[in-house]
Amino acid sequence: MNQLLLNTAQLLLKGTDRNLDSGTISSVVITGVVVVFIGLILLILFVYLYGKIFESINNKKSEKAKKALENKMTSVSSQNISTSESVPKIEDGIDEEIVAVISAAVMAMSAKSGKKLALKSVKYAKPSRPVWANAGIAENTRPF
Repeated sequence: MNQLLLNTAQLLLKGTDRNLDSGTISSVVITGVVVVFIGLILLILFVYLYGKIFESINNKKSEKAKKALENKMTSVSSQNISTSESVPKIEDGIDEEIVAVISAAVMAMSAKSGKKLALKSVKYAKPSRPVWANAGIAENTRPF
């Protein structure tokens, strides 16, 4: 067993059997560095082109969406909005200005999605946690 380990160690330590002079070593190192940098350059070009392709696709989609939104907005503005629509139920203490802003937001969403949305009621949201629980969460999750 010891003889086998000794023979294996001697085979591993013999570097003279291989033709590893300084010229061979330097050519291997230079070739490896060149291949790595060519690979990195190709990877950078691939990622750059990938970004440009998808940026152009997204720009085309956004232009189509803008045109469609403009068409919908002109059709909504040209339609007569009747006042006979249902009036939303408003909880006491909420200003009419707030209701008007909420109604405008709902109408904008309606024009954007193409669906007819209606505001049925406006009321205060009930808090899901007590104020002290929110203060504790804010205190314990504050950054260092």
